[in-house]
Amino acid sequence: MPVASLEDMPILRQLVTQAQRSKVPLHVPGHKQGRLLPGVFSEWLGAASRIDLTELAGLDNLHLPTGCILQSQRYAALHYGAHASLFSVNGSTAAIIAALMSTAHQGRVLFLNSPHTSAWRGLVLADGEAVFAPVSFDGRRFSEQAPSLELAESILRTGGFTCMYVTSPTYTGAVAPIRQLAEVAHRHGIPLIVDEAHGAHFGLVPEMPEHSVEAGADVVVHSVHKMLPGLTQTAWLHVQGELVDVDTIAQSLSMLQTTSPSYLLLASLDAAQAWLRKEGKAVVARSMSHLAPLQEASFVAGSGVYDPFRHWVPTGSLRQSKALERYLAEQGIFVEYADALGVLSIFGLDASRREVNLYSDTLNKWLALQGTHPDAEDVPVGQLFSLLAEERRPLMRPRETHFQARTWVPAKQAAGRICGLPITPYPPGVPLLWPGQVITGTVLRVLRELVEGGYEVHGLGNDGEIPVYAM
Repeated sequence: MPVASLEDMPILRQLVTQAQRSKVPLHVPGHKQGRLLPGVFSEWLGAASRIDLTELAGLDNLHLPTGCILQSQRYAALHYGAHASLFSVNGSTAAIIAALMSTAHQGRVLFLNSPHTSAWRGLVLADGEAVFAPVSFDGRRFSEQAPSLELAESILRTGGFTCMYVTSPTYTGAVAPIRQLAEVAHRHGIPLIVDEAHGAHFGLVPEMPEHSVEAGADVVVHSVHKMLPGLTQTAWLHVQGELVDVDTIAQSLSMLQTTSPSYLLLASLDAAQAWLRKEGKAVVARSMSHLAPLQEASFVAGSGVYDPFRHWVPTGSLRQSKALERYLAEQGIFVEYADALGVLSIFGLDASRREVNLYSDTLNKWLALQGTHPDAEDVPVGQLFSLLAEERRPLMRPRETHFQARTWVPAKQAAGRICGLPITPYPPGVPLLWPGQVITGTVLRVLRELVEGGYEVHGLGNDGEIPVYAM
């Protein structure tokens, strides 16, 4: 199997060369290549402290790359087939905001499913308007269904849109029909932005879903650290096509990143692109053969396309989910999360036959004890998704909401008021209310049932107060 070497990593190669040459570092950072770091921290960080450098000669500049950083970005673009790939040391958050700043200026953005909070922040900066497509709920898988092409088409016909936005894959691994969605967007002359944060590994082998650049999306955001071998906070922003301007996106991203980017994070992005090009295909192909029996015996097969490295066990019961989480933990298996909708496990791209078999055997033993179709608790999750399936149209633009004064009122006094912050029940982690949206009595009733049922609801005050605009 080919192995990525230093020759495949232009940034790391320059950093190593500089570290080997350095005798008297009369430049920042102040830890002087690790000399002044506290002993315990230095012990854990090891030799990496020697390459935590600054923009010295030969190390290029993230904000105006012409050397090793540009070469590494070109390698990443080559792998995905993008016109340009930009490096983010401020995660997918900065990349998503930059994408919307560059495409949504004073226009309407169609969100086809639940966006990350950073998308709202992007609209604040772009002065864009959010239009949320109704969210459909799969009652068998206890998760969102893939966006409807027909619905997207009908909403876009209302006009005024500057871009369309979709999250794919979702946290539980559901993949949207990106190729068809891109065709819909392009028929209306607007770009498709894909938050593919959890799908940077897509397309490595034919059995995997194709990645969104290949599928025709105009802007694609990848969280390198989520599935690839990258350090936390690393991300890529890929651009292609004539509907977006690379220079504008690059300038927007530059505004959102520090002028002193961590070279450890840049080296991690560099190593990740080399791993993808040299080792990724063979590693993923081997792991796919280990995961195949687990996919064939999926608890709920369902329809659609899913990330094979994510295994979702839908329960519709917080009690059942927590019981499964504990049962797996007793065997040394620790999952991503367990909530009232189900249990999510995420395998590494190097998943071994041993760990897959241990997980599968333990899961099957638990299912045999519980029955393959446990009764769902009487929880308001179904009601929640019914509300999300209705039209949600904020009365104010995101930028207006950001500068509007807020106050907190008891829930019983909130009906008819305008929501001042995102109100997000967990599960499913989908905002039920966005800023600028009118609070209805039905929404308040569902929120009360969620809180009484022990659900976590972000955005409420300590005593359940609701943020509203003082107007």
